[in-house]
Amino acid sequence: ARALTHFLAFASSRSSMAASMAAMSTSASGAAMDGEWDEAAGVWRGNRAVDAGVEVPDPLVIFGYGSLCWRPEPSFGEGASYPCRVSGWGRFFAQRSTDHRGTPKSPGLVATMLSDAQLEAIGLREAGVPPSSTIGMGYEIATESAEGVLADLDFREKGGYTREVVLVQPLAGGEPVKALLYSATPDNPNFDKTMLDPDAVRDDSLFR
Repeated sequence: ARALTHFLAFASSRSSMAASMAAMSTSASGAAMDGEWDEAAGVWRGNRAVDAGVEVPDPLVIFGYGSLCWRPEPSFGEGASYPCRVSGWGRFFAQRSTDHRGTPKSPGLVATMLSDAQLEAIGLREAGVPPSSTIGMGYEIATESAEGVLADLDFREKGGYTREVVLVQPLAGGEPVKALLYSATPDNPNFDKTMLDPDAVRDDSLFR
């Protein structure tokens, strides 16, 4: 009986340890921390965007630069929204999509935001030129809605995207605001560098 008790205690501790390790792979909102890729589905494992350890702005502001500009998530609620600009980042259709616009066998093409530093690192931008600039929409999220909004966006952006924090400048004036954006960085498996080639639009095979 004593041996059985020890065995059950050992099994319970192993189970608790496994649960703790699994919990460590996601953030409080559910975003993936490790960035493991599901090759078959063409998304991050766990169906969540990568957290990357950034500190989420508080109060939460979301910067939308693609479909969020005209189709914000219902969970955003009735908070303020306004056009704003982010410097040092550019918008590009350079991300293959298997969930929003395409399938694992035939990925579509969607937008991402890339920083000037990322473009320089992959040889697509020269150092010292004026910074990029992108206009999008800023969405202020109520504190009580922030957790649900993050969960919705982490799921929405599971196809190769990572959380980033940027400073946005409201076009109406005022102080810059910290905002969260989701970027499909050049190191994610669905990133398509060929789409940043000026000659890419001349090759219609890239869009089939």
